[in-house]
Amino acid sequence: MTTAELLGRVAETDSTFTRKGADWLGKCLICNGPIAFDATTGEGATLEHIRARRRGGTNELPNLGVVHGRCNWEKGRRWDPKRRRSEADYEEFIARLIERRQQRWREPPTRPDRARDGRLDDHDAPASA
Repeated sequence: MTTAELLGRVAETDSTFTRKGADWLGKCLICNGPIAFDATTGEGATLEHIRARRRGGTNELPNLGVVHGRCNWEKGRRWDPKRRRSEADYEEFIARLIERRQQRWREPPTRPDRARDGRLDDHDAPASA
């Protein structure tokens, strides 16, 4: 699955997003500001792992969000383990993002070739998202 396809899957499960022609329009998970991205290329947004994979995060849809590139970069820079943030501070920040993602959650459209519980099938998991 391409990054653009995965961004589309995440947008399908985020109630702030609507499809307008060739674009998805919604809100950034981190800053809550408006965001739009091309449904074919993914241009205009980045894929965010709410809990970083190196900190136990997964590629499951509830752990993924659509964000601005700048917001993704800032999150990585500010919450990088080298920044000496406490584990408690990190967990509090992640809990806020997970809560926001849960508040926005909507069930994905039924697709016979996809898992229906929010998990990506093996062929859906990106190699390096």
